[in-house]
Amino acid sequence: MVEKSYIDVNVFVYWLTADPRYGLKSLSWIKKVEDSAPGTYMTSTLTVYETLVIIAGILGTNLKNREIVEKTVNAITSLANLKIIPLEQRDLLEALRLQEEYNLDYEDALHLAVAIRNRVTNIISNDRDFDKTPLKRIF
Repeated sequence: MVEKSYIDVNVFVYWLTADPRYGLKSLSWIKKVEDSAPGTYMTSTLTVYETLVIIAGILGTNLKNREIVEKTVNAITSLANLKIIPLEQRDLLEALRLQEEYNLDYEDALHLAVAIRNRVTNIISNDRDFDKTPLKRIF
């Protein structure tokens, strides 16, 4: 059985912005995604949106900037072996429960809900809040 991993927002932000501290490490994760079997690595549609918002903020623009949106969306969706999972109504409700159970913010709880629903065992993230969850955090 293939061990599944969920890619958190920060990995994409660090990769796409060539972050001086975490950019190379994030790039190595992106290369692992590209070289993996389909379905080994996944993230959610929420991740794509959050990445857009963060990058627009870093660049001092907004989501009306079609060039930034297009480049960001294309970069993430071009990762052929990355499975992008849509949010479901049940994730919105499950995140409320997970938020309380693991003392997470709602955003992290949404990511956790999607990961759990998809039987993920690892999360690729430098966000230590995920250490409180059943997922094994690696970065």
